[in-house]
Amino acid sequence: MMRLYFEAEVKSPVLDVKKRFNQELFLKLKPPFMSLELERFDGCERGDEVHLKMGLPGFLQNWVSHITDSSQTESAWEFIDEGKELPHPFTYWKHIHRVEKINETSSRISDSINYRCQSPLLEKLLWGPLWLSFSIRPRVYREVFGG
Repeated sequence: MMRLYFEAEVKSPVLDVKKRFNQELFLKLKPPFMSLELERFDGCERGDEVHLKMGLPGFLQNWVSHITDSSQTESAWEFIDEGKELPHPFTYWKHIHRVEKINETSSRISDSINYRCQSPLLEKLLWGPLWLSFSIRPRVYREVFGG
């Protein structure tokens, strides 16, 4: 299993980030070199689903994630999406989205991703392209939420 982790400090409180963690933000987080068609976006609460067609231009594959958990306290909010229908060569996907309070006006957004592929070699080969795909998130979060 391989892991990716990114975080960004933003100038918005946790509840403001939660309110704007929506379809519009999801589309802004799309990597620039990837084609993505959002077919369904229920939200970020337990039981919600996200259905995509994604990949390189002209070669789109289905990706279906279920929100398997969501929780909120006074100082944090998080939700977990897990891949239920994954494109080749992925066999497992778990993405923890967490927003933690830094102070009254700022928070930290983190993305923790664990994935598996059909072979350990493929896992290692895909780590770099996945890192590039997700490395835009901290910048986008700062643009959207301030920072």
